[in-house]
Amino acid sequence: MNRMIRCGLLLAASCWPALALAQAGAAAGTGDSPAAAKDGTIGEIVVTAQKRAENVQDIPLAITAVGGDTLRERQVNGVDQLVAVTPSINFGTYGGAARIAIRGIGFDLPDPGSEGRIAYHLDGVYVSRPSAQLGTFFDVDRVEVLRGPQGTLYGRNATGGSINVISKAPTEALSGYANLTVGNYGRVAVESAVSGSLSDDVTARLAVMSNNRGGYGKNEYTGNDIDDANQRGARASVRIKPADNLTTDLSADFYRENDHAYGIHYFGQYSPDIQLRAGVLGGTAPSKLRNLNSDFDPTNRRELYGFAGAVTWDLGPVTLKSISAYRHSQFRDVTDIDMTELPLSQFIFAEKAHQYSQELQLSGSFGNSNWLIGGYYFDEKVVGSAQVPSNLILNGGPDRYVNGFKVEGHLGTKATAVFGQLDLALSDAFKVILGARYNHETHSITDVFQLDNDRDYAPNAPLLPFPGFPRSDAVTDNVVTPKAGLEFKLNDDALLYATVSRGFKSGGYNLGLNVPAFKPENIWAYEAGLKLTTADRRLRANLAGFYYDYSNLQLAKVVNNNVVTENAGAAIIYGGEAEVTFLPFTGFQLDGALSVMHSEYRDFSSVDPADPNLGLQDLEGHRLVQAPDVTLTAGAQYGFAGPGGEIRIRGELNYRSRVYFTAFNIDSVGQARNTKFNAFLTWTSDDGHVSATIFGRNLTNKITKTGGLVNTVDFGSPISGSISPPRTFGFTLGYTI
Repeated sequence: MNRMIRCGLLLAASCWPALALAQAGAAAGTGDSPAAAKDGTIGEIVVTAQKRAENVQDIPLAITAVGGDTLRERQVNGVDQLVAVTPSINFGTYGGAARIAIRGIGFDLPDPGSEGRIAYHLDGVYVSRPSAQLGTFFDVDRVEVLRGPQGTLYGRNATGGSINVISKAPTEALSGYANLTVGNYGRVAVESAVSGSLSDDVTARLAVMSNNRGGYGKNEYTGNDIDDANQRGARASVRIKPADNLTTDLSADFYRENDHAYGIHYFGQYSPDIQLRAGVLGGTAPSKLRNLNSDFDPTNRRELYGFAGAVTWDLGPVTLKSISAYRHSQFRDVTDIDMTELPLSQFIFAEKAHQYSQELQLSGSFGNSNWLIGGYYFDEKVVGSAQVPSNLILNGGPDRYVNGFKVEGHLGTKATAVFGQLDLALSDAFKVILGARYNHETHSITDVFQLDNDRDYAPNAPLLPFPGFPRSDAVTDNVVTPKAGLEFKLNDDALLYATVSRGFKSGGYNLGLNVPAFKPENIWAYEAGLKLTTADRRLRANLAGFYYDYSNLQLAKVVNNNVVTENAGAAIIYGGEAEVTFLPFTGFQLDGALSVMHSEYRDFSSVDPADPNLGLQDLEGHRLVQAPDVTLTAGAQYGFAGPGGEIRIRGELNYRSRVYFTAFNIDSVGQARNTKFNAFLTWTSDDGHVSATIFGRNLTNKITKTGGLVNTVDFGSPISGSISPPRTFGFTLGYTI
């Protein structure tokens, strides 16, 4: 209760100045619709976060929307770089899986078939696989980041929020662009698109991308690059309008990687009393954090593609919309987990998945009220495997490479849901929000576990099941996720809101571990906020305070060679956020976002597999994984007339306090607080056709860890993980039709 009071006081204190500004804006009048930002005012951004088009400032939830032009100018060319433009978001990778967290809620450890807590959508289609969320970010019209549980409209695995990536739609007039980027580490990247009419009723768009780059580090043993990039992608879309009230959107996209990325880096020993096992046998760890010292180069092979069809039928009083989609993803990563040049082990991680989804929406309005009802179906099948072939010399045996540890299995999810939301206007200024979603899910597994120290290693050797395997099982969960709220418009430019909502993350199985399924986790979220734009549209301030009550929190850790997910008892998270944009005079902009947060586990005890001698540890009061207490982004930019066009200069900083990668809150298994700086210089021709940007990111060349874990005691419990890019700089030349 004391923490809830403190959270309320924090929100009240942060809202007080903005409330005063709102009253001043009301007294001055609301003015006309905003002009473009280059005219000295803040423009509107239209989003579809609530499955209808509306101004982002009119939505009673914490949301950040960033347009495609801003993303390109600031070199945000992947979901991992959204940390530079969005408050309360944290990002990392491990094994090529996106570890996205919002307000301390995210993806812990990669395991075949595992799912994140942030619902990632591409053009309205949920992309389930964390490994498939890194290859869809090109030809982007805008990105919408919704903070807080979105259980009513988005459903499963939106416990922490949702990221909606909206690609550019086909245009009737001929349009397009081509951008060429050249940078350090031998980077050459191309992104281009062309769009136009094929007939009176049909428009189409084709976008392609290519990104090639040398490695950020070296394999000291082979001398070859690691953490390089060889990426290709394409997307085709067609819009058919046989009638003014009927629109069909069809799309297909493809993406692949074939490089030496996502090799795990050596962060040191978990315990100074335990040596790296390979070091005892004469192996040598890499001399630099960015490097590896491995008897083979890491490999990364992944392929993604998908098809989607959306039909929108405007029937006058109501609108009917159908979204049908199929998505496929496949990857195979191989890296070294003994951390040395000795041929002692490999880690082979693979996953192949395909999903079908169907969503139906029926929506309408009456007066100032809006309503929506819908149904959803999702069917996913995943084949996953993880293997650690090893040399028996690790166990004091002969120098033989054997099949070792391997898990492999089929996981299935079938989910159905019905949902609805009503935003009921009781007056011109006051609305009541009521919504709910009923979720029915069935999870199934058929898997095999093997521990084979008898047969010589063969990539396709038949599995020898451990006792208790093969296993087949299924479990069904039913969850209701309601939402209720109030919104009050102080004037056309100021909105107060308060909401209570519930979210959930699906339950499931630990692959290769014959234990009952872990349960869904649930969260109750309480949020209040203020959205304000002053009458002269030179200041915009969005403030929010939140309190989360978490139960059955799913937490993953490595036990022997298995990734084990267990249900923590409970956790709480509370804090406040502020996003501010200020245009003191024409051409000059100040912007920033601050998040202050507190997180802690409640009623949770666990055994640290890297130090089992400590026994069962009480983790109450420990901070959640991927939950920094403070995040801050701040930027300043100035635009002025230059030779033949406009010049914009921008500088920005990004600060994050300490982050832990484990619930045991060990400093070495985490990242200390850090600050990074970026800078951009952009010229755009008077006619808008030609642009050029010089950019620099992470200018001080800060090395930060983005994800990590303690590996098995068989290798001496080394800490390993992923690291962020070094200082990068380059030049982008663009042409727009």
